[in-house]
Amino acid sequence: MFNKAHAIEWLQHGYGLQSSVSLSTAKRLDSALEKFTIEISGLTFPASSGKDDVPTYQVILSKLKRVRFKDCTFDCDRLELPGVTQWFESCHFSAGWSVSCIGCNHGYTEQGDSLFEDCTFQGSVSIHQPGVDADSLGQYSGLFWECSAKSLMLSCVNLHTRLWYTSAPPWENKQYLDELVIINTNATWPIELSHQTISTIHVDSCTLAGFDCSGVKADKLSISDTELNGSVNLGMAGVKSLTFMDATFTRPVNCGDAKIGSFVVLRSDFEKVLACGSAAIEDDIRLSSVRYAVAPDFLDLALTEQAKAAVDREAFRLIKHSFEAVANRIEANRFFGLEMEAYRRELEQQEPWYGRERLLVGFNHSVSRHGQSYTQPLVLLLLTAAINAWLVVKNGWQLPEGLVNETVQANILAVGDALNNFAKGFTLARPVMHTNMEFASLVLALLMSTFLWHFLVAVRRFRRG
Repeated sequence: MFNKAHAIEWLQHGYGLQSSVSLSTAKRLDSALEKFTIEISGLTFPASSGKDDVPTYQVILSKLKRVRFKDCTFDCDRLELPGVTQWFESCHFSAGWSVSCIGCNHGYTEQGDSLFEDCTFQGSVSIHQPGVDADSLGQYSGLFWECSAKSLMLSCVNLHTRLWYTSAPPWENKQYLDELVIINTNATWPIELSHQTISTIHVDSCTLAGFDCSGVKADKLSISDTELNGSVNLGMAGVKSLTFMDATFTRPVNCGDAKIGSFVVLRSDFEKVLACGSAAIEDDIRLSSVRYAVAPDFLDLALTEQAKAAVDREAFRLIKHSFEAVANRIEANRFFGLEMEAYRRELEQQEPWYGRERLLVGFNHSVSRHGQSYTQPLVLLLLTAAINAWLVVKNGWQLPEGLVNETVQANILAVGDALNNFAKGFTLARPVMHTNMEFASLVLALLMSTFLWHFLVAVRRFRRG
């Protein structure tokens, strides 16, 4: 009769990996090993030969109930061990690995260890629901602890435990995972990736209990067609490209103090606050078809000059409205100016230079930067008043002698007389007109009125703030 010591020695010495071992011999392990957790240490499990035959070691391991692999090397891409609870500690996986057919033992006293601990995967790791049921994954306190892999993909999985976590301090910025893809997954435990460095994170068609990426460093992070029923934390994260598309966020979304390259939010619902306070946008921000149940927080949002030039009018309009909703007129005024500047850029591409709307918006920009400057219209007002005063003192102006011949000069004077007669038709402006300078007086009066209006509007905007 085999006992635990015999079984461990039998497996550790590699006898289970010899093709000469018969199935009848393997069957003798059933009664002896059913109550044991067998630890297999230092073995190498070769890749399949490509034939349909199941490897002998897999046949033997399938007779166990609980097995812990320690310091082992796996050249194969999976272990098909239905009914066998497995643990992997300090193991090396030289090829892509598929997690499949894990047994579940709810009453086991050691329940709670991580499935993979301090393991290294040279290739990609995948977990797919048809091979792994929710109960088998839920028996672990976590799936990957202090592991490293090229990529990890979850597809059609019900996840009730921690996915990928590490105890490394934030300042290390060590990259344990290059790519994380989660598709069609229902997670009742928040996805925790805080202070990790991951090149690409993609979540699609999922229902998640939460998403903690505080302090994470990533090139690309996208969440699409997903419902987040817990808080989303991207505070102090550094993400080159952040995208929310067709997503629903039922709890607060925190992007405070994050450094983001491109931030895109399309057709998404925020039932709680979207907090982007003190976030920095370096390249672009795009907000389109976004619904807010609570006014978002964009206080102290920093935009580089490149971002200001790339952002469209709609994004600035939504940010402006978020400040108006909380009566923050200073920030609302600032983003109103950015909105109008984006509108001016759009008109430059859509209308000819003589287009009415383009001329009007361009003039407003030149005079007061859409109400953002009160010094510009004040300087223009004083300059126009000085010109008007000079004309009054000089009592008109004459063309220098010899500049044009008498015929041209007579024509210019005739045009001037016609314009003066036209200006006299504006009877309400007669008090500001000077003899023989009616048209010039009218034009200067209109300009001074316009500059004065821009000055007062700008001052009012700042005082309301």
